Amino acid sequence: MRFLKRKEAKMTLEKKAKLYHHIKNVSLVLLGCLILALADALFIMPCDIVNGGIDSLGIIFNFFFGDKLGFNISDISIAVIQIILWLLGLFLLGKKFSLYTLLGTLAFPAFYSIFLRMDLAGLMRITDFYSRHTVNGQLDFSVILVAGLFGGVLSGAGVALTYLGNGSTGGMDIVAFLIAKYTKIKQDLGGLILDTTMILVGFACLQSWELALSGIISAITAAFAIRLIYVQNDNPVIMDIISDYPEPIMDFIHEKLDHATTLFEIEGGYTGEKKKCLRSVVYGTEAKDVRAFVSSVDKNAFVTTSVASNISGEGFEPLSVSPRSLKRVLHSYGIKTKEELKKENEKNKNTQQNPNEKEAKK
Repeated sequence: MRFLKRKEAKMTLEKKAKLYHHIKNVSLVLLGCLILALADALFIMPCDIVNGGIDSLGIIFNFFFGDKLGFNISDISIAVIQIILWLLGLFLLGKKFSLYTLLGTLAFPAFYSIFLRMDLAGLMRITDFYSRHTVNGQLDFSVILVAGLFGGVLSGAGVALTYLGNGSTGGMDIVAFLIAKYTKIKQDLGGLILDTTMILVGFACLQSWELALSGIISAITAAFAIRLIYVQNDNPVIMDIISDYPEPIMDFIHEKLDHATTLFEIEGGYTGEKKKCLRSVVYGTEAKDVRAFVSSVDKNAFVTTSVASNISGEGFEPLSVSPRSLKRVLHSYGIKTKEELKKENEKNKNTQQNPNEKEAKK
């Protein structure tokens, strides 16, 4: 009976943690999409700033086909491209990522379409501001730069929040995650490379140095915002957890986060009481989930979190050093490399064989 009660309690805790995890991720993805849609509706699209990403493709498609069709098709083109790239992410990034990304794929164009059709920029009188600084149909360059900066900050913040929710806004974010998965390039740098490519394509189409320069500034600002909000929060951390119930915590870290744990006995210096301490290295964004789960298991648990650097091994970046660096380090300590030892052994074997061959000839 006691075993069944413990098992039932464990299942209840896991359900609570899972529900909290889903609610948190959905909230972050929706909030990120809302902020990104605001950036597009208020700053990026009204000024035709090509700062990379899916919205830049919307500007380019609208530039070629919008006038011919007689209405703004940027939101429609964004929605179509979003779905195509989401299907690509579904096959290459897995269902877990793609489910949250599907939410972003649908929410971002929906929010943007609502803001566009209700003319949010006009309601907030931002369109009037742009009109007052337009001469001969050309918006003042300083206004374009300011719009690019504000749009970049909001875009980066929106994208970073969706990343923290284990999803994305879809579009080029999926391509950035694919680059991060199959190369050593992180999401923020991969996104910057994609943004630069889109800016060059946009310049070739729109033929405007002002818009291209503003797009570059906007893309760099967005990359810094992503690094500040997401990358800094996702650095590995070391967690030490002292609890009377380490088993469910270990199961959560093993099964839900796919990280290893170390369990060792400790003794209180003042009380002399013996307890167990659980140690694990997780990503910064996962540490919040671990603390929430520990709180649901043991309110009296003692948890410390410390920043880790240069974490290498299973579950993190592989432990790898360039052959040139390895050779330099080994030589500085008078240690020979495997290749050098192999050559030395072969040389010794040849030296031992030569005298025998000479004796045989005699």
